[in-house]
Amino acid sequence: MPDPLTTTSALSSYLTARSTPHTSIALLTGGTANFVYRVTLPDSKTVIYKHAAPHLSSNHNFAFDPARMDYEDRALEILPPLLSQHFKDSRGEETSVHAVRWFFYDKENKLLCISDGGDLNLKIAYTDLALDIPSIGREIGTWIAALHSCSKTTSLSLEGDEDLEKNNAVGVAIYRHSYKNVHVALSSYGHDPEFGKLIDEEYGSRLATENECVCHGDFWPGNVLVRQEGGQGKPELTIVDWEITRRGTSATDIGQFAAEAYLLDRFHGNRGLLPAFLTSYAEARAAELNREWVRRMVVHWGVHIAYWPTRVEWTDHEGTGKLVEIGLKTMKAVVEGDWEQLRTSELLKDVAAGWGKFWERT
Repeated sequence: MPDPLTTTSALSSYLTARSTPHTSIALLTGGTANFVYRVTLPDSKTVIYKHAAPHLSSNHNFAFDPARMDYEDRALEILPPLLSQHFKDSRGEETSVHAVRWFFYDKENKLLCISDGGDLNLKIAYTDLALDIPSIGREIGTWIAALHSCSKTTSLSLEGDEDLEKNNAVGVAIYRHSYKNVHVALSSYGHDPEFGKLIDEEYGSRLATENECVCHGDFWPGNVLVRQEGGQGKPELTIVDWEITRRGTSATDIGQFAAEAYLLDRFHGNRGLLPAFLTSYAEARAAELNREWVRRMVVHWGVHIAYWPTRVEWTDHEGTGKLVEIGLKTMKAVVEGDWEQLRTSELLKDVAAGWGKFWERT
Protein backbone atom coordinates (compact mmCIF):
# COMPACT_ATOMS: atom_id res chain seq x y z
CA MET A 1 0.00 0.00 0.00
CA PRO A 2 1.53 3.37 -0.98
CA ASP A 3 2.34 5.92 1.70
CA PRO A 4 -0.80 8.10 2.07
CA LEU A 5 0.73 11.59 1.96
CA THR A 6 2.98 11.41 -1.08
CA THR A 7 0.64 13.27 -3.47
CA THR A 8 -1.09 16.64 -3.42
CA SER A 9 -4.50 14.98 -3.62
CA ALA A 10 -3.72 12.81 -0.59
CA LEU A 11 -2.65 15.85 1.44
CA SER A 12 -5.77 17.74 0.34
CA SER A 13 -7.96 14.87 1.54
CA TYR A 14 -6.04 14.78 4.82
CA LEU A 15 -6.54 18.52 5.41
CA THR A 16 -10.21 18.41 4.43
CA ALA A 17 -10.85 15.54 6.82
CA ARG A 18 -9.38 17.67 9.61
CA SER A 19 -11.38 20.77 8.67
CA THR A 20 -8.32 22.70 7.50
CA PRO A 21 -9.49 24.98 4.68
CA HIS A 22 -7.11 25.54 1.77
CA THR A 23 -7.33 26.75 -1.80
CA SER A 24 -4.36 25.05 -3.44
CA ILE A 25 -1.45 22.68 -2.82
CA ALA A 26 1.79 22.58 -4.79
CA LEU A 27 4.49 19.92 -4.50
CA LEU A 28 7.87 21.62 -4.18
CA THR A 29 10.89 20.18 -5.94
CA GLY A 30 14.58 20.34 -5.22
CA GLY A 31 14.92 18.07 -2.19
CA THR A 32 15.58 14.34 -2.14
CA ALA A 33 14.41 13.18 1.27
CA ASN A 34 10.88 14.44 1.96
CA PHE A 35 7.64 15.31 0.26
CA VAL A 36 7.32 19.08 0.69
CA TYR A 37 4.19 21.05 -0.16
CA ARG A 38 3.23 24.71 -0.23
CA VAL A 39 -0.39 25.06 0.91
CA THR A 40 -2.32 28.24 0.18
CA LEU A 41 -4.91 29.19 2.79
CA PRO A 42 -8.19 31.07 2.15
CA ASP A 43 -6.60 34.37 3.22
CA SER A 44 -3.89 33.85 0.53
CA LYS A 45 -1.19 33.19 3.10
CA THR A 46 0.93 30.10 2.59
CA VAL A 47 2.41 27.46 4.86
CA ILE A 48 4.70 24.51 4.23
CA TYR A 49 3.87 20.87 4.98
CA LYS A 50 6.73 18.33 5.13
CA HIS A 51 6.05 14.61 5.10
CA ALA A 52 8.69 11.99 5.88
CA ALA A 53 7.98 8.69 4.19
CA PRO A 54 9.97 5.54 5.10
CA HIS A 55 11.98 6.11 1.93
CA LEU A 56 13.52 8.96 -0.02
CA SER A 57 11.05 11.04 -1.98
CA SER A 58 13.46 10.84 -4.93
CA ASN A 59 13.98 7.07 -4.70
CA HIS A 60 11.25 4.88 -3.22
CA ASN A 61 13.63 1.93 -3.11
CA PHE A 62 15.99 3.72 -0.72
CA ALA A 63 14.79 3.16 2.86
CA PHE A 64 15.11 6.19 5.13
CA ASP A 65 13.95 6.17 8.74
CA PRO A 66 10.99 8.61 9.06
CA ALA A 67 11.91 9.21 12.73
CA ARG A 68 14.01 12.03 11.29
CA MET A 69 10.88 14.18 11.26
CA ASP A 70 10.38 13.59 14.99
CA TYR A 71 13.75 15.25 15.55
CA GLU A 72 12.88 18.24 13.40
CA ASP A 73 9.71 18.65 15.42
CA ARG A 74 11.68 18.36 18.67
CA ALA A 75 14.29 20.90 17.54
CA LEU A 76 11.68 23.45 16.44
CA GLU A 77 9.85 23.04 19.74
CA ILE A 78 12.77 23.58 22.11
CA LEU A 79 15.41 25.68 20.34
CA PRO A 80 13.64 28.93 19.26
CA PRO A 81 12.77 29.95 22.87
CA LEU A 82 16.39 29.35 23.93
CA LEU A 83 17.71 31.43 21.04
CA SER A 84 15.20 34.22 21.57
CA GLN A 85 16.18 34.53 25.22
CA HIS A 86 19.88 34.42 24.31
CA PHE A 87 19.60 37.37 21.94
CA LYS A 88 17.44 39.37 24.36
CA ASP A 89 20.02 38.81 27.10
CA SER A 90 23.10 39.47 24.96
CA ARG A 91 21.90 42.16 22.53
CA GLY A 92 18.63 43.35 23.93
CA GLU A 93 16.93 42.63 20.64
CA GLU A 94 15.99 39.86 18.27
CA THR A 95 18.10 38.87 15.28
CA SER A 96 17.14 38.86 11.61
CA VAL A 97 18.01 35.12 11.59
CA HIS A 98 15.54 32.61 13.00
CA ALA A 99 14.59 28.97 12.79
CA VAL A 100 11.59 28.23 10.61
CA ARG A 101 8.41 28.64 12.70
CA TRP A 102 6.55 25.56 13.89
CA PHE A 103 2.74 25.34 13.57
CA PHE A 104 1.69 21.69 13.82
CA TYR A 105 3.03 18.13 13.89
CA ASP A 106 1.21 14.85 13.33
CA LYS A 107 3.68 12.32 14.68
CA GLU A 108 1.73 9.27 13.52
CA ASN A 109 1.75 10.48 9.91
CA LYS A 110 5.16 12.18 10.14
CA LEU A 111 3.64 15.41 8.83
CA LEU A 112 5.03 18.78 9.94
CA CYS A 113 3.49 22.18 9.25
CA ILE A 114 5.88 25.16 9.33
CA SER A 115 6.11 28.73 8.12
CA ASP A 116 6.88 29.56 4.50
CA GLY A 117 10.23 31.34 4.20
CA GLY A 118 9.97 31.64 0.44
CA ASP A 119 11.76 30.01 -2.48
CA LEU A 120 15.03 31.95 -2.42
CA ASN A 121 17.90 30.41 -0.51
CA LEU A 122 21.28 32.01 0.13
CA LYS A 123 23.10 29.83 -2.39
CA ILE A 124 20.84 31.23 -5.13
CA ALA A 125 20.60 34.75 -3.67
CA TYR A 126 24.38 35.10 -3.28
CA THR A 127 24.76 36.77 -6.68
CA ASP A 128 22.06 39.39 -5.99
CA LEU A 129 24.04 42.64 -5.86
CA ALA A 130 21.32 44.27 -3.78
CA LEU A 131 22.23 42.00 -0.87
CA ASP A 132 24.97 42.89 1.58
CA ILE A 133 26.61 39.45 1.66
CA PRO A 134 29.20 40.24 4.37
CA SER A 135 26.43 41.56 6.62
CA ILE A 136 24.44 38.38 6.03
CA GLY A 137 27.52 36.30 6.81
CA ARG A 138 28.02 38.15 10.07
CA GLU A 139 24.41 37.69 11.12
CA ILE A 140 24.51 33.96 10.35
CA GLY A 141 27.81 33.50 12.18
CA THR A 142 26.49 35.24 15.27
CA TRP A 143 23.26 33.23 15.16
CA ILE A 144 24.85 29.78 14.85
CA ALA A 145 27.29 30.73 17.62
CA ALA A 146 24.27 31.46 19.81
CA LEU A 147 22.73 28.08 18.96
CA HIS A 148 25.92 26.29 19.96
CA SER A 149 26.48 28.28 23.13
CA CYS A 150 22.95 28.07 24.52
CA SER A 151 22.29 24.37 23.79
CA LYS A 152 25.13 22.66 25.65
CA THR A 153 22.73 21.18 28.19
CA THR A 154 19.76 20.78 25.83
CA SER A 155 18.55 17.23 25.31
CA LEU A 156 17.14 16.02 21.99
CA SER A 157 15.46 13.07 23.66
CA LEU A 158 12.12 12.32 22.02
CA GLU A 159 10.82 11.25 25.42
CA GLY A 160 11.23 14.81 26.65
CA ASP A 161 13.75 13.96 29.36
CA GLU A 162 17.11 15.61 29.99
CA ASP A 163 19.33 12.72 28.90
CA LEU A 164 22.12 14.28 26.81
CA GLU A 165 23.25 10.87 25.55
CA LYS A 166 20.07 10.28 23.55
CA ASN A 167 20.77 11.38 20.01
CA ASN A 168 19.44 11.40 16.46
CA ALA A 169 20.96 8.19 15.10
CA VAL A 170 19.74 9.02 11.59
CA GLY A 171 21.53 12.36 11.67
CA VAL A 172 24.76 10.85 12.97
CA ALA A 173 24.77 8.15 10.28
CA ILE A 174 23.98 10.52 7.42
CA TYR A 175 26.62 12.99 8.49
CA ARG A 176 29.40 10.43 8.23
CA HIS A 177 28.73 9.85 4.53
CA SER A 178 31.42 12.24 3.29
CA TYR A 179 34.02 10.80 5.69
CA LYS A 180 33.30 7.25 4.59
CA ASN A 181 33.61 8.20 0.94
CA VAL A 182 36.34 10.84 0.82
CA HIS A 183 38.85 8.10 -0.04
CA VAL A 184 36.89 7.50 -3.27
CA ALA A 185 37.20 11.18 -4.23
CA LEU A 186 40.92 11.15 -3.50
CA SER A 187 41.49 8.00 -5.54
CA SER A 188 39.46 9.37 -8.46
CA TYR A 189 41.89 12.27 -8.77
CA GLY A 190 45.10 10.30 -8.35
CA HIS A 191 45.68 10.64 -4.60
CA ASP A 192 46.30 7.96 -2.01
CA PRO A 193 42.91 6.66 -0.80
CA GLU A 194 44.48 5.37 2.41
CA PHE A 195 44.76 8.93 3.69
CA GLY A 196 41.00 9.34 3.26
CA LYS A 197 40.41 6.14 5.20
CA LEU A 198 42.70 7.42 7.96
CA ILE A 199 40.67 10.64 8.20
CA ASP A 200 37.45 8.64 8.47
CA GLU A 201 38.87 6.38 11.16
CA GLU A 202 40.33 9.25 13.17
CA TYR A 203 37.69 11.96 12.70
CA GLY A 204 34.60 10.43 11.08
CA SER A 205 34.38 7.94 13.93
CA ARG A 206 34.08 10.78 16.44
CA LEU A 207 30.62 11.68 15.17
CA ALA A 208 29.20 8.80 17.22
CA THR A 209 30.49 10.21 20.52
CA GLU A 210 30.93 13.99 20.16
CA ASN A 211 28.46 15.69 22.48
CA GLU A 212 29.26 19.36 22.99
CA CYS A 213 25.96 20.94 22.00
CA VAL A 214 23.03 20.78 19.60
CA CYS A 215 24.12 21.05 15.95
CA HIS A 216 21.83 21.96 13.08
CA GLY A 217 23.30 19.02 11.19
CA ASP A 218 22.97 20.32 7.62
CA PHE A 219 24.10 23.92 7.98
CA TRP A 220 24.83 25.41 4.58
CA PRO A 221 23.60 28.36 2.46
CA GLY A 222 21.00 26.18 0.74
CA ASN A 223 19.20 25.85 4.07
CA VAL A 224 19.13 29.61 4.71
CA LEU A 225 16.06 31.17 3.08
CA VAL A 226 16.34 34.85 2.20
CA ARG A 227 13.37 37.21 2.09
CA GLN A 228 13.70 40.97 1.70
CA GLU A 229 10.39 42.78 1.83
CA GLY A 230 10.20 45.52 -0.77
CA GLY A 231 13.83 44.96 -1.73
CA GLN A 232 15.03 47.19 1.10
CA GLY A 233 16.30 46.86 4.64
CA LYS A 234 17.86 43.91 6.38
CA PRO A 235 16.63 40.62 4.87
CA GLU A 236 14.85 38.02 6.94
CA LEU A 237 16.92 34.82 7.11
CA THR A 238 15.09 31.59 7.90
CA ILE A 239 17.00 28.42 8.82
CA VAL A 240 15.23 25.31 7.52
CA ASP A 241 15.70 21.51 7.34
CA TRP A 242 16.30 20.49 10.94
CA GLU A 243 15.63 16.78 10.51
CA ILE A 244 19.22 15.64 11.02
CA THR A 245 19.76 17.87 14.03
CA ARG A 246 21.94 16.03 16.49
CA ARG A 247 24.11 16.54 19.52
CA GLY A 248 27.73 16.75 18.41
CA THR A 249 30.60 19.19 18.00
CA SER A 250 29.88 22.73 16.84
CA ALA A 251 32.98 22.46 14.64
CA THR A 252 31.11 20.40 12.04
CA ASP A 253 28.36 22.99 11.54
CA ILE A 254 31.02 25.65 11.05
CA GLY A 255 33.19 23.51 8.78
CA GLN A 256 30.24 22.68 6.53
CA PHE A 257 28.97 26.24 6.19
CA ALA A 258 32.52 27.55 5.73
CA ALA A 259 33.14 25.04 2.93
CA GLU A 260 30.03 26.06 1.02
CA ALA A 261 30.74 29.76 1.67
CA TYR A 262 34.23 29.25 0.26
CA LEU A 263 32.81 27.63 -2.88
CA LEU A 264 30.35 30.49 -3.37
CA ASP A 265 33.09 33.09 -2.92
CA ARG A 266 35.45 31.22 -5.24
CA PHE A 267 33.03 30.65 -8.11
CA HIS A 268 30.40 33.39 -7.83
CA GLY A 269 32.08 36.72 -7.27
CA ASN A 270 34.22 36.60 -4.11
CA ARG A 271 31.72 38.67 -2.16
CA GLY A 272 33.20 37.89 1.26
CA LEU A 273 30.73 35.46 2.80
CA LEU A 274 33.43 33.17 4.25
CA PRO A 275 35.55 35.71 6.16
CA ALA A 276 32.49 37.56 7.46
CA PHE A 277 30.97 34.31 8.74
CA LEU A 278 34.18 33.06 10.37
CA THR A 279 34.99 36.43 11.95
CA SER A 280 31.58 36.87 13.56
CA TYR A 281 31.54 33.30 14.86
CA ALA A 282 35.01 33.73 16.37
CA GLU A 283 34.00 36.99 18.02
CA ALA A 284 30.89 35.42 19.51
CA ARG A 285 32.70 32.36 20.93
CA ALA A 286 36.16 33.84 21.55
CA ALA A 287 36.40 32.42 25.07
CA GLU A 288 35.37 28.88 24.09
CA LEU A 289 37.48 27.87 21.08
CA ASN A 290 40.86 26.14 21.22
CA ARG A 291 43.37 24.25 19.10
CA GLU A 292 41.48 20.95 19.12
CA TRP A 293 38.25 22.68 18.07
CA VAL A 294 40.03 24.45 15.18
CA ARG A 295 41.65 21.15 14.16
CA ARG A 296 38.23 19.48 14.08
CA MET A 297 36.63 22.30 12.12
CA VAL A 298 39.44 22.42 9.56
CA VAL A 299 39.33 18.66 8.98
CA HIS A 300 35.59 18.83 8.38
CA TRP A 301 36.09 21.71 5.94
CA GLY A 302 38.78 19.72 4.11
CA VAL A 303 36.63 16.60 3.86
CA HIS A 304 33.75 18.66 2.47
CA ILE A 305 35.92 20.45 -0.10
CA ALA A 306 37.59 17.22 -1.21
CA TYR A 307 34.39 15.17 -1.45
CA TRP A 308 31.24 17.12 -2.23
CA PRO A 309 32.42 18.98 -5.38
CA THR A 310 33.00 15.53 -6.91
CA ARG A 311 29.27 14.88 -6.40
CA VAL A 312 27.76 18.37 -6.83
CA GLU A 313 29.02 20.27 -9.87
CA TRP A 314 30.78 23.56 -9.20
CA THR A 315 33.32 23.62 -12.02
CA ASP A 316 34.89 21.43 -14.71
CA HIS A 317 36.92 18.27 -14.14
CA GLU A 318 40.21 20.12 -13.84
CA GLY A 319 38.75 22.67 -11.44
CA THR A 320 37.24 19.91 -9.33
CA GLY A 321 40.64 18.26 -9.17
CA LYS A 322 42.08 21.50 -7.77
CA LEU A 323 39.39 21.52 -5.08
CA VAL A 324 40.23 17.93 -4.13
CA GLU A 325 43.89 19.00 -3.82
CA ILE A 326 42.95 21.98 -1.64
CA GLY A 327 40.92 19.77 0.69
CA LEU A 328 43.67 17.17 0.83
CA LYS A 329 46.40 19.74 1.49
CA THR A 330 44.38 21.26 4.32
CA MET A 331 43.66 17.90 5.95
CA LYS A 332 47.34 16.95 5.72
CA ALA A 333 48.33 20.19 7.43
CA VAL A 334 46.09 19.25 10.34
CA VAL A 335 47.45 15.72 10.58
CA GLU A 336 51.03 17.00 10.43
CA GLY A 337 50.37 19.82 12.90
CA ASP A 338 51.53 22.43 10.40
CA TRP A 339 49.83 25.52 11.79
CA GLU A 340 51.81 27.87 9.59
CA GLN A 341 50.40 26.06 6.55
CA LEU A 342 46.89 26.42 8.00
CA ARG A 343 47.46 30.12 8.62
CA THR A 344 47.87 30.65 4.86
CA SER A 345 45.30 28.05 3.81
CA GLU A 346 42.32 28.82 1.59
CA LEU A 347 40.11 28.50 4.67
CA LEU A 348 41.92 30.76 7.15
CA LYS A 349 44.12 33.12 5.14
CA ASP A 350 41.70 36.05 5.47
CA VAL A 351 40.96 35.54 9.17
CA ALA A 352 44.27 34.24 10.52
CA ALA A 353 44.90 37.36 12.58
CA GLY A 354 41.75 36.75 14.60
CA TRP A 355 41.83 32.96 14.61
CA GLY A 356 45.52 32.52 15.48
CA LYS A 357 44.86 32.83 19.20
CA PHE A 358 42.59 29.77 19.13
CA TRP A 359 45.18 27.32 17.91
CA GLU A 360 47.62 28.66 20.48
CA ARG A 361 45.14 27.76 23.20
CA THR A 362 45.31 24.11 24.31
